Amino acid sequence: MIRFNNTKEPKNNKLLIFISDFIRRLFGGDRLKRISKEITDISKKIYLKKKKKIVILDFGCGSMEISKKLKKYSFVRKIVGIDTFHFKFKKKKMKYIQSDIFFKSNKIKFDLVIAVDVLHHIGIDQAPKILQKLSKVSNNVIIKDHFEHGFLSRHLLRFVDFYANYAYGVNIPKKYFDYLSWDLVVKKSSLKQVKLIKNFQQHDGLFNLILNKKHHFISILKKC
Repeated sequence: MIRFNNTKEPKNNKLLIFISDFIRRLFGGDRLKRISKEITDISKKIYLKKKKKIVILDFGCGSMEISKKLKKYSFVRKIVGIDTFHFKFKKKKMKYIQSDIFFKSNKIKFDLVIAVDVLHHIGIDQAPKILQKLSKVSNNVIIKDHFEHGFLSRHLLRFVDFYANYAYGVNIPKKYFDYLSWDLVVKKSSLKQVKLIKNFQQHDGLFNLILNKKHHFISILKKC
């Protein structure tokens, strides 16, 4: 077993979450729509040719906003979300598991695992272990996360991260991935990086000026 969240007991302040999401949409557009579309496009290339309906694990799913968008697509049979938050969630094709410990059994299998802006909260040192765990439940993993580019870039990321996650009580890292550290994380895991999408434009407007596309990446990983 491995704990995937080393933070204190998470908060879930619904009012602060609503205000934070409203401001982000107003000044940055719908980031979740952009991310879910990119994940969907990647997934289609993998699975549509096989004419297979897939089961997805949304690792560190938060309030399952990404999952809600993904479940609309016909090739998605079911999505399971796992996170530390206490909240009731019941929708067709979706299941939420509240836990701070990853699956005890490796017999549980998924067609695809996604982890959106999760790994940097766990920490760079722990990231290879998490990827190893994810590879035991799926052959295909998609990671969306951040790259820092020096001192100023790092503190911009920390500022936006604090603003976006304060309502949840999520731990804010002191350091983010850069090209070298991410490459080392992948090499230490049991996964092969099929493609690295740099310069992913997550935001529009003011938020894109503050934290432009060079800070965001998507990594497509496959079990070796």
